[in-house]
Amino acid sequence: MDRTAIAFLIGLSIAVVFGSYVARRSNQAQRINGGTIALALHWVASAAIAGILPVVLTSLILGLGFGTAFPFAVAFLATGFVALLICAVIERPKRAQATAEDRGWTREDAQKSY
Repeated sequence: MDRTAIAFLIGLSIAVVFGSYVARRSNQAQRINGGTIALALHWVASAAIAGILPVVLTSLILGLGFGTAFPFAVAFLATGFVALLICAVIERPKRAQATAEDRGWTREDAQKSY
């Protein structure tokens, strides 16, 4: 197998592992309301962004040089950006609908407002 393919596969496998963790933590911090497609796109974006450093380091360690590492980084970054952009288009109407339901003033809100 070619060293370029090896670098890409190693970077992609690390991206999948760390991307799953990042997507799960991000979803815990702020809920995704857009449904399954938005969750999938959020996961793809998380994996792509989390995979930039591993794919660049793997490319450099395998001796492929900056000429291969930089396009890999740009490709992963572009994939994450496009996935987040599409996710935002899906998520925006659902989020506006969810925030329209006001739950009123709670005791926690009063304590936080000091």
